[in-house]
Amino acid sequence: MQQHQDYDKIFKESFQRVSQRLLTTIVGIDMTSLQPIATTLPRTIERRADFVAIGIHPLRQQQEIFHGEFQSQVHHKMNKRGLFYYGLLYDKYELPVNQYVIYLGSGKWTASTQILHPSLSYEYSVIALNEIDYKAFLKTSDPEEIIFAILGDFRGENKSDVVQNIVKSLKNKVKSNKKLQKYIQQLEILSNLRNLQPEIIKQLSTMSIHFDIEKDLRFQQGIEQGIEQGIEQGIEQGIEQGIEQQTEKDKRAFVRSLLDNTDFDNQKIALIVGVSIEYVVQIRQI
Repeated sequence: MQQHQDYDKIFKESFQRVSQRLLTTIVGIDMTSLQPIATTLPRTIERRADFVAIGIHPLRQQQEIFHGEFQSQVHHKMNKRGLFYYGLLYDKYELPVNQYVIYLGSGKWTASTQILHPSLSYEYSVIALNEIDYKAFLKTSDPEEIIFAILGDFRGENKSDVVQNIVKSLKNKVKSNKKLQKYIQQLEILSNLRNLQPEIIKQLSTMSIHFDIEKDLRFQQGIEQGIEQGIEQGIEQGIEQGIEQQTEKDKRAFVRSLLDNTDFDNQKIALIVGVSIEYVVQIRQI
């Protein structure tokens, strides 16, 4: 559950910054003069929409509402939820409401998008990021949009090449190491939706991009999995030193320390240090 909240948080935060261009990229509608509006809809039952904005529709030349809901999994009652939101939004603003489910998951969206009653015809649209060419997200200078490329369609390209392109794009666009760390961490979170986190970590090591381990997502996830129970204070200091300096000598010492003081297998040690499994095996045999 927490991971899904993380995905939503990244999308909501990024949409607030680059919403107009992203709408053009993933929805195909240029909503000019877009102004975010309140997403809390107070009634007897309060609901908070993921994203709501008012803009001038370029074809109809009138004010309309854009309402987006981010879903990392198929929600089979989304048509009911969407209709509920439509009623609240229309009641509050008295404007036409364009509703989209922005699907972050893999595979197809299989839930019904309609409600057809004798006195009611309702429908929302689905925008599946896995059907959009990932390169469309790399054409921007905004890192908030670049990270979405990991959820796009790789169009048959090797996943290692794609991940390398995305990480390179972030590195080229973000000059602040602190900010780069933030976007890399967000990229890692989103990459779990495609089981690509190992590729992200591999590329970071290959490109010599290193961060403070105590703030790194991989370290935090390791804590959640109970890794910290087997690491003494001295090992934690060794991890921090190894990640920050990343010299060959420190890498070897880092691996040696984990081999001697933990029961981690070769794969886990390789993942933490950012080296190959063969590298760990070689040191284990010394």
